[in-house]
Amino acid sequence: MELKKLEVPTSSITEVKKSPMDVFQQARDSGTGVYIFNREKIAGVMLTQQQYEDLLNELAALREQLKVEDEPLVISPALEGLEQFAETIRQSLVTGASISAKNLDERMVAFGFITKKTGFGGVVEMLNELKETGKLIYHLRKKANDKSIIAEVIGEPDNQTQLFDKIIVRKIYLDSKER
Repeated sequence: MELKKLEVPTSSITEVKKSPMDVFQQARDSGTGVYIFNREKIAGVMLTQQQYEDLLNELAALREQLKVEDEPLVISPALEGLEQFAETIRQSLVTGASISAKNLDERMVAFGFITKKTGFGGVVEMLNELKETGKLIYHLRKKANDKSIIAEVIGEPDNQTQLFDKIIVRKIYLDSKER
């Protein structure tokens, strides 16, 4: 297997300590960030202020382009009183953006949802479910008014990345079922 060479400039943490301005100049001259290595591992990336601001502006523009006309988070009318909870989920999960399946699962668990996908191989199970059904199902641990709350995360695998576990969340439905 051939190792892929980085197509961006690199520097060491030692060089950054000696002269950080030289590394910023290297980033400015190359028009891209400079990967900073510490003991043969990437410790971070240095960008100029302009490069960083350009990235933030580009990200904001891309998010604006990806906005879906209808609401990315749909709440069942039976879930009155959970608007604040839904807004918290909406702020945490940016629809249209790529997210790792593991990160999505961790965020949903942090909101109090549970899933059957646990342990080793859970990410693979999530991706298989997403490919088969187009959605991932989560159940809220706590009941609201004797109803169990279900979140359906509608999405698709992100085929634009080389990482196998990236998905794009398109919409989230919150609904309830009688127990």
